[in-house]
Amino acid sequence: MTNEGRVGIFGTARGTHHPGDGNATFRAGQAVVAALIAIVCLAVAGCAAVRTRASLERQTIIDQIVAASAKVVVEQSGHRLASGSGVVVASRAGVSYVLTAAHVLEGKDDADVFVRFAGAVAGKEKFAATVIRRGNAETLDLALLKVPGISVPAAVFPADDHVRIGEEILVVEFPWGKRLGLFSGIVSQVPTDADGNLPADEGPEHTIVVDATSAKGVSGGGVFREASGSLVGIVEGYQTASIAVKDRAQTYSVKVPMPGETFVVPVTRIRHFLDEAGLGGESGEGKRDEDRKD
Repeated sequence: MTNEGRVGIFGTARGTHHPGDGNATFRAGQAVVAALIAIVCLAVAGCAAVRTRASLERQTIIDQIVAASAKVVVEQSGHRLASGSGVVVASRAGVSYVLTAAHVLEGKDDADVFVRFAGAVAGKEKFAATVIRRGNAETLDLALLKVPGISVPAAVFPADDHVRIGEEILVVEFPWGKRLGLFSGIVSQVPTDADGNLPADEGPEHTIVVDATSAKGVSGGGVFREASGSLVGIVEGYQTASIAVKDRAQTYSVKVPMPGETFVVPVTRIRHFLDEAGLGGESGEGKRDEDRKD
């Protein structure tokens, strides 16, 4: 066999090279890269759109719960005696009903009670309020205020009163009676027996505990589910610790909030309280969170 024939065999086995083949391969590679870039861009845009939509939905929920929140101020002869937070639980023509903590009003029967609302009506004047029902601060730390002259949208009550440990929550409150505050956290403790059927040595425990930040003035603030904006409960107080502070002249103690120890009256007990006040059919129960899906 001649060398010429062997070359032909090798050429057939290895394939022959044509000048146009490299350009075609390069163009095909470019097309694949362009397609991959397009897919990545679409995926990134889709993720960004999802994040934007989630952010807008969260802000809508925040706006809703802020609109149903209020600051409660107790005054006498124009001087502030105490302040707390509150939640609008019912509203009818020209009248709003605000729920707060009973101990905010304790020992101040001769004082005047005023309410300032948040949300769209935040810039308006304070409104005089009347206490129409008040529980015992030791057993049911709730008080209901009637505020004539304004109708504010009420908080949304949940379809399911069951509170789950670890559930993400938002708290709207007025720390130190000054600025409006929004704090996040989780439900950190729940009663071991929701029906209160505990051993006698343990005693019934009806409150739940959240780990959101607390300070003076937060009592009566609304605790809401972050996912839906529905009401979880009302802040009744928080655990404090005494810290000794010493200066040159004396030693004194300062009480500071304990992290993760904010106590909340659950919505189940709030429903009973409102029923006894004659507002069971007019409270935010008429706007349960399943209604919000429409």
